[in-house]
Amino acid sequence: MLLVDFPNAFNLVDRTALLREVRLRCPALSRWVEFCYSSPARLFYGEHTLRSCQGVQQGDPLGPLLFALVLHPLVCRIRDSFDLCLQTWYLDDGTIIGDTLVVGKVMELILVEGPRLGLHVNVEKTEVFWPTEDPRSRLAGVFPLDIACPIHGVKLLGGPVSVDASFCGELVSQRVSKTIVLMDVVAKLEDPQCELLLLRACTGVSKLYFSMHTCPPRLFEAAQISIDVALWGSLERIVTASGPAGDVRHYAFLVSRLQSSGLQASLLRNSESTFSLSQRQVTLWKSQQGDHTSAWLRAVPISGLGQTMNGFLQGRRSPLG
Repeated sequence: MLLVDFPNAFNLVDRTALLREVRLRCPALSRWVEFCYSSPARLFYGEHTLRSCQGVQQGDPLGPLLFALVLHPLVCRIRDSFDLCLQTWYLDDGTIIGDTLVVGKVMELILVEGPRLGLHVNVEKTEVFWPTEDPRSRLAGVFPLDIACPIHGVKLLGGPVSVDASFCGELVSQRVSKTIVLMDVVAKLEDPQCELLLLRACTGVSKLYFSMHTCPPRLFEAAQISIDVALWGSLERIVTASGPAGDVRHYAFLVSRLQSSGLQASLLRNSESTFSLSQRQVTLWKSQQGDHTSAWLRAVPISGLGQTMNGFLQGRRSPLG
């Protein structure tokens, strides 16, 4: 497996190749792209004016498409020239799988043809990996001497590729640790509304969804305890201002219990086991039955539209509680 790394790829693609591929593949866009990229853009730095002659502009919605068009001839050349098990690209992240000597030839082709398109390989960050190393990889000229050859595994788009459980487990542990640190940093906002939105969208368990899809579940046994403690702590601080212990768990149980009440009743209809709710639980559940009842919890905080809530002072109850 060869993992190709192009450093600063979007900023270095050759614009002549870019315009040529746009005219060939997407002629309906060609006039607009030529208007944007046929002449150098002026960049102002203090008293100096720089001329931007390479790459696609940061923030351009067409940027990924234009980059892919520049890369496309190289991808086709590799496809037509070599018998590979797999060639796949996610923009500038390339993955090549095949026989060792064939993959070495692909690497050689990319090193030769890539610069003509403005695609320069960072050999030191490009990786080649085998579950069991092929001795032929050490033959002279098969791979550059300074290419990275990790032993235990590699990361592919953030997910582990390895037969070593400890390598995968360490990757999961690192991701969980970073997620917990991020939750602690978000707490410094002291704005429960923004903190809750961030926790739901990008700083809580959502940071781990990709790992859950790409790692064996057994690797999460230890990490799950750490993330649970941190997540409950964040929710209690945001929702109840670290108030009565167990309140957040109480709410979570209530939601889980009542959303699956029909299924539970069906499964337990012949059982002596029963579930009962306190009067407080029943009242809380009924209060949530109306349309848009909890919409305010998901409102984007825009002060001009009256969609913000005041933060809370130390020792006072959170407005979300």
